[in-house]
Amino acid sequence: YYHEALEKSRRMLGEEHPDTLISISNMGFLLSAQGKLAEAEPYYREALEKFRRVLGEEHPDTLVSISYTGVLLRAQGKLAEAETYYHEALEKFRRVLGEEHPYTLTSINNMGDLLKTQRRFPEAEEYLIEAHALSSGDSNSADQATTQALVDLYLAWHEAEPDQGHDAEAARWQAMLGAVANVVDEDD
Repeated sequence: YYHEALEKSRRMLGEEHPDTLISISNMGFLLSAQGKLAEAEPYYREALEKFRRVLGEEHPDTLVSISYTGVLLRAQGKLAEAETYYHEALEKFRRVLGEEHPYTLTSINNMGDLLKTQRRFPEAEEYLIEAHALSSGDSNSADQATTQALVDLYLAWHEAEPDQGHDAEAARWQAMLGAVANVVDEDD
C-alpha cells in the first residue's frame, strides 16, 4: 500500500509536492521498521534532499527528515555520519522550535544516546542532563525517557570504568525513574 500510494502521488501530484515527499519518507520509514535499513536509506536521502529544496532548510518537515536520516544512519552503525545529522537537527530544532519543544528534547536525547554509544560519556552526560532539566516535571513520557537514558548512560559508564561511582549514579537516577513513573500513573 505504501508503494502504491507513493507511485500514485509521484504520478498525480508530481515529484516535489509536499504530500509526495511525505510518501517518500513514509516508504523509507516502513522499510526501516521492517529492518531493511539499506533499502530504506535511498528513500530517506531522497526525501531529505527534496524537503530541503522544496520546503527550505528550516521547515519543520525538513528538520524531522534530517533527524530521521540520522536515526537511520545510527541504526546502520554509521555513527560519525549520524552524528553530523544529529548536530544539524538539534541546532535547527533549538532555533526554529525552541528549547522545550518535544522534537528538540528528543533530539537532545538522541545526541546524548549516540555519544553514549560512542563511549563519549562526559559529553553524553551533558546532553542528557540538559534534556532532563528541560523535560523535568513533564507529564508526558519525555521525562521518563530522559531519566531512563541517564540510567543507561551511567550503567554503560560503570561497565567501562568500574569503581568510579557511576553505578551509584545509575541507582540514583533509577530511583528517580520510579518516582517519575508513579507521578505519570497518578495522572492517568
